[in-house]
Amino acid sequence: MTAPTQKRLKRNAIILAGLVLLGLVLDQIVFPLPYDSLFRPQSTFVYSREGRMLSCYTSTDRFWRRPVKLEEISPRLVQSVMAMEDRYFYYHPGFNPASMVSAAVDNIKAGRIKRGGSTLSMQIARMMEPKSRTISNKMLEILRAFQLEIHYSKDQLLEIYFNLVPYGGNIEGVGAAAYFYFEKHPHELSWSEAAILTAIPASPNKFRPDRNLDLCRKRRDRVLNTLVEQELITKDQAFSASGEVIPTARVTPPQMAPHFAQTAALNYAGLSSVRSTVDYDIQRTCERAAGHHHARLRSKDIHNLSIVVLDNQTGQLLAMVGSPDFADFAHSGQVNGAVAKRSPGSTLKPFVYGLAFDEGLASPLTRLEDIPVNYSGYKPVNYDEQYHGLVALDRALIRSYNVPVVNLTSHMGLSRVHAALRRGGLTTIDRPYLDYGLPLVLGACEVRLVDLANLYSSLARGGVVIPVTDTLQASTGQEQRVLSPEASYLITDILSRLERSDLPTAWQSTTDMPRVAWKTGTSFGRKDAWSIGYNPEYTVGVWAGNFDATGSADIVGALIATPIVLDIFREISGGENATWFRQPDRVSERRVCAVSGQVPGRFCEETVGEKFIPGVSPSTRCEIHQRIHVSTDKGHRLCRHCAHDVPKRDTIVSIFPAKAATWLARTGVATGLPAHNPNCPNFQKGAAPVITSPESDGTYYLVQGRPLQYQRILLEASAADGHGRLHWFVDGEHLESSGTNERVFYQPEPGSHTLTCSDNQGRATSIEFVVESSGS
Repeated sequence: MTAPTQKRLKRNAIILAGLVLLGLVLDQIVFPLPYDSLFRPQSTFVYSREGRMLSCYTSTDRFWRRPVKLEEISPRLVQSVMAMEDRYFYYHPGFNPASMVSAAVDNIKAGRIKRGGSTLSMQIARMMEPKSRTISNKMLEILRAFQLEIHYSKDQLLEIYFNLVPYGGNIEGVGAAAYFYFEKHPHELSWSEAAILTAIPASPNKFRPDRNLDLCRKRRDRVLNTLVEQELITKDQAFSASGEVIPTARVTPPQMAPHFAQTAALNYAGLSSVRSTVDYDIQRTCERAAGHHHARLRSKDIHNLSIVVLDNQTGQLLAMVGSPDFADFAHSGQVNGAVAKRSPGSTLKPFVYGLAFDEGLASPLTRLEDIPVNYSGYKPVNYDEQYHGLVALDRALIRSYNVPVVNLTSHMGLSRVHAALRRGGLTTIDRPYLDYGLPLVLGACEVRLVDLANLYSSLARGGVVIPVTDTLQASTGQEQRVLSPEASYLITDILSRLERSDLPTAWQSTTDMPRVAWKTGTSFGRKDAWSIGYNPEYTVGVWAGNFDATGSADIVGALIATPIVLDIFREISGGENATWFRQPDRVSERRVCAVSGQVPGRFCEETVGEKFIPGVSPSTRCEIHQRIHVSTDKGHRLCRHCAHDVPKRDTIVSIFPAKAATWLARTGVATGLPAHNPNCPNFQKGAAPVITSPESDGTYYLVQGRPLQYQRILLEASAADGHGRLHWFVDGEHLESSGTNERVFYQPEPGSHTLTCSDNQGRATSIEFVVESSGS
């Protein structure tokens, strides 16, 4: 190669490199593409797990856009658009000079603008930067089209076009147009529909079928004729397509699960399509149930209810009803009650008892005290304002007594219960446990229906909580164990019994009632009615009340919420033939004393069966039943010191713990022991009385201006039979003597005091308490 040739090639290479560099500078720095205008905000379409649309929402700029891939668009539409708009799309660099000259000639001949000669790339440029139609702007479109061809492949540009093209009103892109005009996906379009979507963009509001049916039909037929001319379809195909009915109205989107769908649209705002876990048929069942029962509840001034259904195996959300009527503005129907924080009433009790099972503190027939108690001024009372003495744990749970569960929580430790509920996903219980106090287990907190339902769902999984998921993707949350499989089964066994006072009357004789374990709850002031039910497949949670916290005498979980739960289960489960939970291998059965619930002692006359956890459940032998000697003449109790040479007989008696014995005797529930032989030379030693009021280390306040006789402090002690009279001393001075079932009152004086209670045998107990003055 000669030197001049080499020099010329080098010069040309430098010029070419310079031109490329100049082009890059112009393209990237001086005149960059406005990429944001090519990829606009998307609408959000929310679908059920089966792919059926639940609801949809416009983009942030209020447009319907449903982006699709090129391969998702029917080839009929692609061919139709290219035939009408740009036959040589795949061969030109962004603009087609021949087409532009031909369009200019046609326009001159027609004396008006008949066609524009713009390529698809130029149309993308115009949609990217809308401008008035002038020669200078046309030149700008050509430049932009050339830039687009540099940055994107032909298929990419075609995909961009179909996602930007206007179809009238606030519809942009073929994905949204195919749905709102034909309720189809773009790959399902017929030749007629493809022709219509080819025709509309030429003048979107002019050729919209819902606005101008005749003009739309004429434009469609023109497109079909062009397709015939270009031999893309036959005359028969065109004739058949021209006979298709053209829709005269846009599709109205469904409004299924509006609360859930709206939340999903916000949570997944970057996605145009959200495939949820919602089961379409179960959602419809729940919405029908909500509507039916809402009509029943309105007459009781109850205007809101919410429903959640979970899949117990996966933790997936299958249905959510936030309120019975989203459009009920008068009663805040837009509020999603499924995620609102409300007082849970008695619904937390099963988990306290389950923890007690795992701690070895109780088993289903363990007797719990349901008698008056005072925790430093806090006195729990039952819903029926009655006390029931010693009650079996299973009965206390089924009848939802308050006092036994508070006592058990106090014995177990409130901090442990609080930690378990938090571990179970009740994250709205977010204050330190001391802030809640013992009322926590009676609903003195706030929870969300979806969280509470998920906690109950853990009972169906053997005590394991998994996070709730609402889209068809693997859960990223961590599993947490709240209860053992054995404790979960025992709680389920109790909650699935039909001999319950909270079983709705309408269901008591129903033959097709599904087997369900459930628990109800009613908050203080009757503002919240709850019922959570579960079987191996599903957990159904229902809340009912008023979003404005208005109470009602009719707001009772068993009466208001449970019928909804059972109705839904009847629709979605296998009824009486559905499978039930398998008893864990570590759960066994035993006989226990029918009175104490403990392992039978020597003198227990009647036993009953109980399921328990071997090696964990309490195994204390019953000591309530004891054999005593009674004189045959006077009926006096005889001890070893006075039983000699006295005619006597043996009898079995029940000797209850001191505190329970006092209450049982006072209320006449149980008879006391026979009086001890008054001639006995030496009473048998026993336990000292137990002071039950005032509270040890308690503080009592004197309110100024209130008469002192109304501020007296009750002195009360529990003592088993045989103590005789009780003697009360305050700060060493005798105050009064009383029988074991009599009440004594002390008129307080400010200061620290020592209270002593002694019986006839000199057995004594002392406590400290404080009296302080306070304002009115």
